[in-house]
Amino acid sequence: MKKIIYIFIIVVLLFGFYKLLSTPPKSSDSNPENIEAQIEVDSTDTDLIFYWGDGCPHCENVEEFMTTNNVDQKIKIDKKEVYKNINNQEELKAIANQYCPEVITNGGIGVPLAFDVQNKVCLSGDTPIIDFLKQKIQ
Repeated sequence: MKKIIYIFIIVVLLFGFYKLLSTPPKSSDSNPENIEAQIEVDSTDTDLIFYWGDGCPHCENVEEFMTTNNVDQKIKIDKKEVYKNINNQEELKAIANQYCPEVITNGGIGVPLAFDVQNKVCLSGDTPIIDFLKQKIQ
């Protein structure tokens, strides 16, 4: 009888530890409404926010287009690296949550991603961003 009680106690403890360790922590940062309230995009400082990642080949395609066509001399671009900069990562998540949740539902937030400040529109991927820039610099 004692053996059954010990086994029962061990099973209950193991189950308790499993539930404790498998439940993600609750955080106020996970609430998109809190993030949205923190983001205000000022269109007087920039026309486009370009989120990119160090070593991303698609980001490099956009960078090459910008350099070759002197895009930064024609429109105001704020470039933000997200692989190594946590603040830029959080800002990108907040922008996506607030202005373009379709990016999240269509496969997740990735780079390159550009945010058209004036029209409050996200552009995801090198080809859409380059096409947008071509129209802007004409």
